[in-house]
Amino acid sequence: MPKIYQVFIGCPFAKEVRKSYDKLKKDLEASTPLSIVLADTIGVTSSDYLLEHITELITDSAGCVFDATGANPNVSLEVGIAHTVPTDFILTLKTRKPRTGSTTTAEVRSIISDLQGKPRVEYKTYNTLRDDVEDRFLSTLPYMLRWKQFKADNKGMVPYVLKFFSDVRSSGRSVRPRLVAILEGSGFNASDVTNAMRAAKIISVQRGRSGGYFYPAK
Repeated sequence: MPKIYQVFIGCPFAKEVRKSYDKLKKDLEASTPLSIVLADTIGVTSSDYLLEHITELITDSAGCVFDATGANPNVSLEVGIAHTVPTDFILTLKTRKPRTGSTTTAEVRSIISDLQGKPRVEYKTYNTLRDDVEDRFLSTLPYMLRWKQFKADNKGMVPYVLKFFSDVRSSGRSVRPRLVAILEGSGFNASDVTNAMRAAKIISVQRGRSGGYFYPAK
């Protein structure tokens, strides 16, 4: 079952492209409860393991973003896997005029020649990339619809809940004392915030020694 809060990003490792997605991951995780996974194949020497690793990440994700800039073969493979799973995805394409000797526009577009019906974002700047990916794709994911409703109903809690999700994201869970510490001086108590998050179904709470706060399974 896909992790409803996880989004996979497949992009070329070329610096001018990759830096946009490193920033996108940082910005999205600072402003939403999403967990953004960037494919990192550096150091992977086995092609069989690489395929298994990427397939698992894509299968486990609620949606994927694939950057088609440069017709990168790894991204092409990832798009094929997403088709097979299947998993919802959006294509992105950097359209700023390439430097002399770099990939031509025709080559850049070749990866999406058979995917003309799929939604895609063409961008020249990072701001366009972020705004369009979020507005046209991420905002439609079921978990993000829950988050949108939570923000509308609990505007004042949002900054504290985002700090709390940073803790959940980094360790896979959090605990009530951590939430209490984050809320100190905010005017909110842990019970009210917990109830609001549970009502919006953006978090699940498990009791017992190994319990705590977790991302919801569904």
